[in-house]
Amino acid sequence: MLYYNVTKNPVSQGTPTMHSVRLRLPFALLALAATLVAPAWAEEDDDQRGVKYEIGNLSLNLMLDAAVGFYRASNTNFGIGTTSVDANGQRMGTRRWGEYFIKPSLGVEYDLQGAGVAYGLFSVIGAGTRGDGDAANPSVTAGRPERVQLEDAAIGWKSGDVFSTLGENALDLSVGQQSIRIGDGFMILEGTANGGRRGAPVLGPRTAFEQTAVARINTQPVRADLFRARAVVDQTLTRDSDNPHSEFVGANVEWFASSHKDHGRFEYDERLWYAGLMALRFTEADSTGGRNFSFANGGNGSALGANRDGLNVYSARVGGAILPMLPDFSLYGEYGIQRNSESLRKVRADAWYIEPQYTLSMLPWSPRIGYRYGRFSGDGNPNDQTDKSWDPLFPGNGPRGIGTWTQGEIYGRYTGLGNSNLEVHQIHVKATPIEDTLRLGAILYRFDYNEARQTANVTSKGIMDEVNIYAEWETPVKGLTVVPLVGAGKPREGLKQSLGTADANGRTVWLAQIAAAFSF
Repeated sequence: MLYYNVTKNPVSQGTPTMHSVRLRLPFALLALAATLVAPAWAEEDDDQRGVKYEIGNLSLNLMLDAAVGFYRASNTNFGIGTTSVDANGQRMGTRRWGEYFIKPSLGVEYDLQGAGVAYGLFSVIGAGTRGDGDAANPSVTAGRPERVQLEDAAIGWKSGDVFSTLGENALDLSVGQQSIRIGDGFMILEGTANGGRRGAPVLGPRTAFEQTAVARINTQPVRADLFRARAVVDQTLTRDSDNPHSEFVGANVEWFASSHKDHGRFEYDERLWYAGLMALRFTEADSTGGRNFSFANGGNGSALGANRDGLNVYSARVGGAILPMLPDFSLYGEYGIQRNSESLRKVRADAWYIEPQYTLSMLPWSPRIGYRYGRFSGDGNPNDQTDKSWDPLFPGNGPRGIGTWTQGEIYGRYTGLGNSNLEVHQIHVKATPIEDTLRLGAILYRFDYNEARQTANVTSKGIMDEVNIYAEWETPVKGLTVVPLVGAGKPREGLKQSLGTADANGRTVWLAQIAAAFSF
């Protein structure tokens, strides 16, 4: 999902792998787009995105999302330096790069005159990376990749007042290519991997799943989702680092209270609190009897999802202000298990987190303090016939913003370790000096292996410590948000052991970045 969370699709949230073309889009075009459309926005109602045209029963809504970011990382790979897949193994200790994307969208609605509303959402994303490429090892965007590709192509039907006793649009059915999010994105959010020849891995504009079928039952105080989806996968575009081909079916049910009218039926952000259950099954996925995928093009990919075919996943979660007598207290948590009994693909894994938060509303700037402990199982005996390491599936930052499930701007984006075989402590402090305009935040992390023995030649559990300090500025230009961030990550003994001792591998990684995101 978009790192700065400025996109908000009006339909249920997807993409088939369609024809793509090369893009030549300079950064200046993004600034020009913002300049041209900003005045038009000022004429619109505050609750209406884009420009809306109505012709009889037909409504057309034109929207635009765009972002640009600039990044600098030094002491990459903790002093060893990072290679590039196109640079013959040459290492770079400092990387400077830029990312951008532009996403025009068209929403369509047709009033069926008492029989509900037919709708569609169609969008295209052009994205790219310039400069040295990202700071991962190896850097998969070092070749200045650019790509224009279809993102949303979905049609659907909303019930309108057909089931008036259940509420307006109580039933929402959709098919096609669209985004799907469950909860805060702990497991299901990003159906398309960003980066590689798709470009822009940090801005991360692409989230869609393809070949989806989604039924949303938007009732209150209980709502539900039934869904079928397939991840958008192309190992050529992602330089063999994409998800495995994965198809799944699932169900989600949530008990909740709305924070504003009955809007919680539709929007996560409008839920005062919630409790939910999810179950899903992977009906088909690329995997082998070992730890690697079987790709037709010979790529290796990541082994985290090697046992995904036939995998069953179950989870329970809670979130929000769950105690009415303590409105400043919030609690978030989720527990998930993964089970696969298929021959040669046995899985017994689990992951969970608990995250209390408290807002000191009596103080200036209303600072909020949160602590999270998360545990994602590892495999202490990787040579047996049962995989105990957690498969992260399709996580993303989602509606709760920075630091949600991209855990650490350095760890989460550039170490390649991800949300598996991990124990993490997080302290997050956030304050609002200017309401609806400026937010400041600082996040401290301590990362440990859950099972050090899962990684060869590693005996220590310590991975790294990290700090991120950031600001979120809603500028006077309607829809324009600027987010600067600085970070530092210091390796600990376990990570040093995994990196080897041939090179200097104990240096602190320094990161500085700034991004501007525009939503019209």
